[in-house]
Amino acid sequence: MRIIAVFSPLGGVGKTTLAVNLAASLAEKGTRVLLVDLDAQSSATTALGLATEPGGSLYSALVNGTSPRGVIRSTRLPNLFVIRSHYELASVDVCLVQRGQHLTRLREVMAELCVLPDFDCIFLDCSPSMGVMTSAAMAVADELLVPLQPGFMMLPAVSCLLGQMQQVIESGVNPGLHVGGFVINRFNGDAGQLKEIAHELHALAQPYVSGNVAYPTAIPESTALAEAPSYGQTIVEYDPQGCGAEAYRALAKEFLERHLIKTTA
Repeated sequence: MRIIAVFSPLGGVGKTTLAVNLAASLAEKGTRVLLVDLDAQSSATTALGLATEPGGSLYSALVNGTSPRGVIRSTRLPNLFVIRSHYELASVDVCLVQRGQHLTRLREVMAELCVLPDFDCIFLDCSPSMGVMTSAAMAVADELLVPLQPGFMMLPAVSCLLGQMQQVIESGVNPGLHVGGFVINRFNGDAGQLKEIAHELHALAQPYVSGNVAYPTAIPESTALAEAPSYGQTIVEYDPQGCGAEAYRALAKEFLERHLIKTTA
């Protein structure tokens, strides 16, 4: 089972949109996905139309040693399961640092989930800031999935990300960490522009990337993608025939091909 941390050092680039809708599109294809909301702002939880509540997050498992299995919840979508977030996660950082567990405790918790036969992959929706929980996610993840938005801040943000990755790698807790791929969000350009972006990313990030640097499918600017979370729905529910849903289905297909995951659909 692979653990994929979805992270970008920049806010507003569609990180949670990517985590939620790629997970939903994979589930639609028959892949059994567990989406873990690690952001205390609970954006992925609310985007799925789920309520936040004390005790519903990984807080107790991380701090008190309870089983994380008890907070797994099913969703409306077959094959998609979630561990919700709650603002209680905001206080985890200090506790784990005081105990010296900031790079190891999440890994111990995830180990209990990885032995379950219920899932094909686990997505970690991280906070957009490089805090303790994000470092912990990097320490446990097999790879990072990084959303980017074209613009002058894109390459500096990638350089920042690679520096953070290098620190985790050099710590020895996760020497195999790499970028599984970049996903270009809110893209209004043509194939030539996408190819140029991929070339720039390759030149910068190639030592940290396994396989192709950027996914061939870019996610277009879409009103439906912006609206869906306010209705508590994924894009495959809110606008199943729209350009956003079709793009995510294509991205899910590419993801499955990269990871050689068989589907039941």
